[in-house]
Amino acid sequence: MLPKSHLLGAVSCAGCVVAVFAGAVQQDGDSEAAQESYGGFILCWGAIMCGVSLVAQLAVSCVWGETAEKELEANEDSKLVFREDEGVSKLVPLVHERKDASTPLKKYTMKEVAEHNKRSDLWIVVDGFAYDVTNYVDKHPGGILPMENMAGKDCTDVLANYHAARVFKHMLPAFLVGEVSDYTVFPHVADFRAVRQELLRRGLYETDMRFYAKMGTWYAFLLTSSLYLSLYGQQAVTRMVGAIGIGLFWQQLAGLGHDLGHSGVTHVFMKDHLIG
Repeated sequence: MLPKSHLLGAVSCAGCVVAVFAGAVQQDGDSEAAQESYGGFILCWGAIMCGVSLVAQLAVSCVWGETAEKELEANEDSKLVFREDEGVSKLVPLVHERKDASTPLKKYTMKEVAEHNKRSDLWIVVDGFAYDVTNYVDKHPGGILPMENMAGKDCTDVLANYHAARVFKHMLPAFLVGEVSDYTVFPHVADFRAVRQELLRRGLYETDMRFYAKMGTWYAFLLTSSLYLSLYGQQAVTRMVGAIGIGLFWQQLAGLGHDLGHSGVTHVFMKDHLIG
């Protein structure tokens, strides 16, 4: 949650940007003639409306605050772990039971697991348990290379970072073949996992769509104002400002593209990639 001083600064900056655009339109030689055209009218007033909307959204956040963190109770049970599903944190079993739980699991060492390091014979280790995922390699949505890179290795953190809780519950148990007897978590890895668990507990992976509403309005303002100044401006300075604005628009849009590429907006792979 941003401090109110930061939000006040954002409101002021947004207001100044809108004022600069309005001033540029007013001082441009033939702005009235440009606005008489259908395209110029839409772009000009679209930019103004987007700017006003952005200032209003920031002002609302400043007055009433942003969404508070949705913290969960601390987890003291070593058999439970926080995972996320579509951005929502859940406290779930560390290892889900197999259908045939009556049969005792075989014991393997990390060295034995490491021998299964080929595409035709591929095992992985997750939270101290060995999984034979050979038959799943070609079906993996992320391609075969990530699985080949982690073949015969501990991929606990890789799996946790890029897979939803439902994968651990509904898919992994079918591939479970044994327990790793000499599984070791190094101190720096344990620290990393503790930090991630705390982030999940605080609900910091869940997306506040109001943030992206503000960003979408900002992008729309940049695009419409820059196009207006570039296409309908009558002075060289006005067109130059529009050109700079278009460059800024694409630069800013890269941030959203980054979030979508990591499925960080809706947290649904297909939705985020379709938007991207």
